[in-house]
Amino acid sequence: MAKREERFVIIGAGRVGTAVGHLLQGAGFKVAAVASRSEDSLRRAAEFIEGAVMTTDVVKAGRKGNAILITTPDDLIADTCLSLASGGAVRRGIHVLHMSGALGLDVLEPAREAGARTASVHPLQTFADVKGAVKRIPGSVFAVTARDDATREWAEALVRSMGGEPVPLAERDKTLYHIGAVVASNLLVALEHAAELVYQEIGIYKDTALKALLPLIEGTVSNLRRLGTEGALTGPVARGDIGVVRRHLECLQGEERELLLRVYAALSLYALDLAEAEVSKSRCEELEELLRHYL
Repeated sequence: MAKREERFVIIGAGRVGTAVGHLLQGAGFKVAAVASRSEDSLRRAAEFIEGAVMTTDVVKAGRKGNAILITTPDDLIADTCLSLASGGAVRRGIHVLHMSGALGLDVLEPAREAGARTASVHPLQTFADVKGAVKRIPGSVFAVTARDDATREWAEALVRSMGGEPVPLAERDKTLYHIGAVVASNLLVALEHAAELVYQEIGIYKDTALKALLPLIEGTVSNLRRLGTEGALTGPVARGDIGVVRRHLECLQGEERELLLRVYAALSLYALDLAEAEVSKSRCEELEELLRHYL
């Protein structure tokens, strides 16, 4: 990838788009323009991306580059691409990428029809703010989807320039890939919220509950890093403690705890898969029968 030839345009000045623009500049690339519907977002982006044209005009921005990165919310990607193509901002041979983990390349079809090379690159990471994104993108895995080898190689080089690790992902697998990411990150947060609510029932309220839970969460993540999922599992399912699991399930019975009961039973079944190497077959079968009764 020749840095002197690439002129990047960022469409969408949110956390990811702003961080990507900042990292590209740090790697020596030219970021020619940034577009956003929000003037406030553009002002924030200007703090991280120097010298780029900041505009609310998507087509004006797109015309200034030969590599367009669409980093808008997923629901806006298709319309944004159509606006760029119909406005003449997409030319034959340029690159047009989106950064959604859930969407395929079909949302970039107007750009492909106009002669652009299309791809998607998605960082398998969570970003609460721009500074966090700038810090976390380097070292993160990026799923790369493209329809031809040349475009895929270009996209992979782009990822490496930001310090990321590219992994090829078939377009047909994107939905499952995104489900995995949601379960690992977004639903983990929801799960910790459920634990907070349980603690509130016994008088350990929100801030104190999270403070109490965080060392446990961090210890679990540390174990995952060192031992993988099979080695990191602890608790009653890992020990085959049928009596403890039964008490938990009975405690959760009742209309006000029905959702948590089902979550507990379903996730414990997944945990049982990990416990089979250490727990006897008969105990595993008994635990499975018990858990499925509550689903």
